[in-house]
Formats: sequence, C-alpha cells, structure tokens
Amino acid sequence: MAFEIVDSHHHLWSLSSSNRVKYNWLKPVSEGGAPEHLAGDINLLKQDYLLENYLRDATNPSCHLIKSVHVQAEASDSIEEVKFLEQIANESSGGFPHGIVAHANLASPELPTLLETYTRDYPRVKGVRQLLNWSTTDPRLSMTDRGDYLTDKTWLDGFQLLISHSLSFDFHVYPSQMIDASKVARQYPNAILILDHCGLPVDGQKDFDGWKEGMKHMAEQTNVICKLSGLVMFNHTWSKEILSPYILECLRLFTPKRCMFGSNFPVDKLNITYEELVNAYRDIAENDAGLSKDELNLIFKENAIKTYRL
Repeated sequence: MAFEIVDSHHHLWSLSSSNRVKYNWLKPVSEGGAPEHLAGDINLLKQDYLLENYLRDATNPSCHLIKSVHVQAEASDSIEEVKFLEQIANESSGGFPHGIVAHANLASPELPTLLETYTRDYPRVKGVRQLLNWSTTDPRLSMTDRGDYLTDKTWLDGFQLLISHSLSFDFHVYPSQMIDASKVARQYPNAILILDHCGLPVDGQKDFDGWKEGMKHMAEQTNVICKLSGLVMFNHTWSKEILSPYILECLRLFTPKRCMFGSNFPVDKLNITYEELVNAYRDIAENDAGLSKDELNLIFKENAIKTYRL
C-alpha cells in the first residue's frame, strides 16, 4: 500500500496575464524579474505551476498525497494570492491545498487589517510567513529589505498580534540569525512556530558546525517545529549520503515529534523528482535513523496535520 503523506510546503502560481496575482520575481529580467535563484535555472521556474502540475508530480507508486499546505510565493498582493488559492481549493475535488501560509510583513502598519481579513474571510489561512533571511556576506542571498526585524520592537509587536489571532509563523532564516529567532520563540512559548527548510544550510558542508549550532538554539525552543524540506536547493547534485547528515541532525535535535516533511515543489523540482525526494527522506529516516512506523507517520503526516490544524 502506498505511503500516506501530507506535504507541509509547496507553491503554486499562474503567470497568465488574466491572473490578478502577480509575482514580480517571476517576471522576465527585462521587466524587473529576478535574474537567478539558489535552486538553479530560474527560467524553469518562470512558467505556470498549477495544481494539476503539482498533483501530477506528487502522483507516484511510492506515496499517496492526502493533504497539502501552500506557502506564500512572494506575490505582490497577499490577499489576491490567498483568494487565488482558496478558489483553487474550492474547485479541487480533493480540497488541495488544505492549508495556506500567507504573507505578512509583521512591521507593516497594515498588519492589523490584513490579519483581521485573513482570519475572518479565508478559513484555509493557518499561518503567516515573512522571508527574513539576511546575509551580511553575500547580498544575493538576502531575501528581505533589512536584517534587524527579529529584534525590532514594531516587528515584535506585530508578532504578538499574529499570535493573538491564533496563526502560526514560518521562520525563514539563516543559521547566523537563529540566536535572535530562538529568543523570539522563547518570548512567546505558546506560539506555533515552524523553521523552514532545515534552517537553510546555505553554506553546506563548509559551515556544517555553524548550522548545527544555530539549529541547537532553535531546537531548545519546544514550540518550534522543523520542516525537513528545501535541502535540494543547496545540493543540486544530491545523493542520500549528502542529505543524510542534515536529516539525521534535525531528527536528533528536534526528535520525530517536531519534524515534518515538505517537498518545496516546484523549487526543488529543478533537481529532483517528487518520488525521489520522498524516498530519499524516508530511507534516511527509516534506515539511517532507525525510526519506527509510528515515528515515520508523525514526520510524513500527523505533525503537519496538527501543526497547521488541517
């Protein structure tokens, strides 16, 4: 019988001129679009990735996708993106995506209105993500306009407001930012917090110890859940041997009770198929880490359902 999974992290987009949702980074470079991407050839991302494409990728003999969570894809209008996704889910026979992680800048004066709209009008919105990853060494790696959000009073007030709306928050930070991120998590022990993409180990084996140190700070906060996702963004010529140290360390630090699978499709699709991804992560968890069927069930299904209230 196929292995049931819940995908806690994927994206969809339509670049059709008739779609009211616009993605500036996915425009041609001549129109201000992004010239490159960590994951590989950005031109392969600059095309429609619709629900039918996603479900086709996820349909394979190794697993059975039962639910999914869409994570914001840097649309220029956050509400329009959520409307687009709600419509997709309403028209989908399987209800995909079942959860939405929407965008919000927690330091924005528009935040109260935005959060009120999300919680009042869009039942699939379960949480928020704001890209916070900031590099002091390579400007190309920074995906935000400034590097001090995690310690900014206005942002922290916004974080408090987010929590009061019972919405989760996805941390998208580099290891060098994890001390500050862990302080935020510690300050709000009742918050539902998710660390995206195994903590973005962008420097790979060159600074594996630095990544481990940052991850230790995050794992000490028991309200933080780690997404086993996004590793192929940094390891284009992936292998089980390359991915295994990251997965094993995440499982050791967070335990299977606080880890969950995410495909990061179509971004990771640039270098791996959905079936290869699921099989590699499962193989590492089952055979290298020696996890039980119940523990695998937590990582690949139950933790995502619980975390995102699906």
